[in-house]
Amino acid sequence: MAAAWGLMLAALAFTCAWGARAGLAGWFRAVPVMEFRGSLVFIDPGHGGKDPGAVGPGGVREKDVVLAVAARLETFLNRAGIYTELSRRDDTDLADPNAAVRKPQDLRRRAERANRAAADIFVSLHANAFPSSIWSGAQTFYFPGDEEGRRLAIEIQDALHRELGPGSRRPQPGNYRVLRDTVMPAVVVEVGFLSNPAEERLLADPHYQERLARAIYEGIVSYLQTRSP
Repeated sequence: MAAAWGLMLAALAFTCAWGARAGLAGWFRAVPVMEFRGSLVFIDPGHGGKDPGAVGPGGVREKDVVLAVAARLETFLNRAGIYTELSRRDDTDLADPNAAVRKPQDLRRRAERANRAAADIFVSLHANAFPSSIWSGAQTFYFPGDEEGRRLAIEIQDALHRELGPGSRRPQPGNYRVLRDTVMPAVVVEVGFLSNPAEERLLADPHYQERLARAIYEGIVSYLQTRSP
């Protein structure tokens, strides 16, 4: 009972702080999450260790950006009484130290950990890159045919647009292994393009990382409010 009251008080304190920062609209978005305390969100910061992921022209590494966003996302969720697990909390991947082929083992273990945890939602965080530097914007992906994953991707994409400003990017199907091998509603969130110098600078900014985390949090809450039983 004491633990339950602690979660309720933490959630109430968070929603009050949220309302002070974001106004009355922020208050009403945060309060309903009380209905979903005890839900488990598995957060997967991509890459890590020997695998930096994409690297921007200024040297910003994908693995560092997504780990920072994951930590902020976890804070938002925990303050609202939503449990979390992370696939990694430091600069490591999940492959064996001496594995000859690391990537398939690393990806498989991320999905296996989420499945073993019986998570309600799986969110894998990445940053994009492209040979041309003109592309920018965050985008969500879901496994083809996964209706719940598609709905989760839509909610997060809509929240990204609200928080970061309108954009042309829309949720898209993606045949990624972490989406294919997980059994719960799952999305990949590409938080932006490191190949775009302006967006690279934003992605390295702690304040922007917090805005990204807040948007993903709001999308998760919106999905939990309307998910199928």
